[in-house]
Amino acid sequence: MNKPFSQDNKVGKLHTTLGKDHLVLLRFDGHSSIDDLFEFNVEALSHEANIDLTNIIGTHATVELDSMSGDKSFFDGVVTEAEWTGVQENGNTYNLVLRPWFWLASRRRNQKIFHNMNVVQIVEEVFGDYSGHGDTPFEVQLSRSYPELEYTVQYRESDFTFVARQLERFGIHYYFVHEEGSHKLVLNDDMDNFPQIDQETVPFYPVDGQHRPPEEHFWHWQPRRLLTTGAITMTDYNFKTPVSQMLTEHVGDAQYDNGQIESFDYPGDYLDRQRGDAVAKLRTLQERSNDHFHSVVGDVVSLNAGCRVIVGGQQVPGILDEEFLCVRVDYSFRSQAYGSGNSGDDGYAYTASYIMTPITEPFEPERITPRPIVHGPQTATVVGEGEIDCDEYGRIWVHFHWDRLKAYSMRCRVSQNWAGKGWGGMIIPRIGMEVVVEFLEGDPDQPLVTGCVYNGKNNAPYALPSNKTKSVFKTDTHQGSGFNELTFEDEKDQEKIYMHGQKDQEIHIENNREKRVDNDQFETVGRDKSITVGQDHTESVARDARHNVGRDVNYTVGRDQIENYGKDHVHNVGNIHKQAIYADHLVSVGRNVEQEVSGKYTLNVVDSITNNTGKHTLMAYEKFTIKGPGCSITLGGGTIELKAAQINLKGQVSMGGAGSAQVPTLSGAANKALPLVEECPKEGE
Repeated sequence: MNKPFSQDNKVGKLHTTLGKDHLVLLRFDGHSSIDDLFEFNVEALSHEANIDLTNIIGTHATVELDSMSGDKSFFDGVVTEAEWTGVQENGNTYNLVLRPWFWLASRRRNQKIFHNMNVVQIVEEVFGDYSGHGDTPFEVQLSRSYPELEYTVQYRESDFTFVARQLERFGIHYYFVHEEGSHKLVLNDDMDNFPQIDQETVPFYPVDGQHRPPEEHFWHWQPRRLLTTGAITMTDYNFKTPVSQMLTEHVGDAQYDNGQIESFDYPGDYLDRQRGDAVAKLRTLQERSNDHFHSVVGDVVSLNAGCRVIVGGQQVPGILDEEFLCVRVDYSFRSQAYGSGNSGDDGYAYTASYIMTPITEPFEPERITPRPIVHGPQTATVVGEGEIDCDEYGRIWVHFHWDRLKAYSMRCRVSQNWAGKGWGGMIIPRIGMEVVVEFLEGDPDQPLVTGCVYNGKNNAPYALPSNKTKSVFKTDTHQGSGFNELTFEDEKDQEKIYMHGQKDQEIHIENNREKRVDNDQFETVGRDKSITVGQDHTESVARDARHNVGRDVNYTVGRDQIENYGKDHVHNVGNIHKQAIYADHLVSVGRNVEQEVSGKYTLNVVDSITNNTGKHTLMAYEKFTIKGPGCSITLGGGTIELKAAQINLKGQVSMGGAGSAQVPTLSGAANKALPLVEECPKEGE
């Protein structure tokens, strides 16, 4: 029976949840980078051929390597892949792939909205979702301040991609620190915050045949330079301050020819010029960070991505006594002493390739994670308080159908048919409406409402398709029942414009208003109607005009009233007809005048009455009386009676019949041809 494997005297060890030496380390390869996920590939040996991989997948495993000085370095990760690879002479081999807990975030795609948070708060909230997935520690070591973001969307991207994109956006590094059984993610934005390794300096010794110094060192060093974009110019737009100067630029520090090549971009991802200056500087540094790199080979076990190191030893041009930041490490370790039960020392077989940059040079995370693009419009439901909820810019809240947390968008601007300075169209979508949302530049962080659509809950104002010829604009009374409406009917021979006002209508025309009706016009007013005309009022009726008034009619004319009738004028008064004329009353009749009075006729004249006519007939069917002061003439019953204190007749009197001798004095009055009433003075004259 084979003796159990033992790692007690080994430089390299593997620790798993299966127990001590259940799996022993044969080979360790991998890579680790700042701003990237590490991956460790482990080949392990076991006497067992039937290890249940379920018991190890998803758990932590740690590779432990001893340095030449005896210090221990750990490389911990979550077992994300496990595979039995076969049988060797001395046992069964297994391959394990170890990745960081942050890699778990690449397994979950999500769509989520973050309101009024800075980038650190957003990252902390995302990481908080993994607290139930075991040990997921992280540490924040940030020196800069970061702006609060009104609205940030994770859209159809994994948690890892979303967080990485935000960190790159704001220039925040992340790297991992390992210990046995766990590892920690560290956020950092300052070169001074990266830790130094324990060794004061690490020497450089070039390759010298088979001779190998007895200390960890570097033996290959290859500097590299890269011409980069040297200047960044960008601009942006803020609708709240549309006339603000937003153009900004920053020039890098490259000293070589063509080192000031400019790159211009829009949008710049900022809302004011001050923030724009900071963004332009960051983008320039991100470009310049690709310039200074050194490819190095050595065996420094404790040098991981995110650590600083001072280089000593023999002269390498431009690096002696300089301090560098390790950006990437590619690891390789072989344990060669496992034979049939052999547990002796396996010697030292660790090498690594490093990418390093001087700490005096710019180093910012490269922007490599693409922003998600919303391809085409989406629809969403308007949400908010009450029936209408908007801000001073007419912006509304919407809830996207993909938002399972029932959150809401930022205040979205609403496209109008016209938008000027204090003029244009204004229609605010109501709570519960389904609206069409587009995204500026396809950016999920920049929604814009461009329209509304009906659905199974919100129906059109008229049933379709039976009313398909109607074009309708119908509103709904706010906090009440009712509506205003303007409808156009385009069905042939039924064309019509319909307007409904729930309450008042006000029309204000600064100059002329012209209305033309080619056929009939009907107007119904439920109560009063008032028309005020500043100057003239003219109405022309080609045929008849009829006015029916249920009660009184009052006309007040400041000056003249002239009425012209082409033919007859019939005036019917059901009761009293009274006219009050404060000056003259002139009546001109082209032909006859006929008056018929069913009762009495009274004429009161203050001064005099003059009748001028060719013939004048006064007729009384019963009695005719003419009265004056102290006298009268009465005709009736075949007799004429004159009463007066004295009767004077002037002129010849011709009498016929039986009465010719009785009144000889009438002759004088007859010759004068004067009305008898003029001879009778009024009382008091």
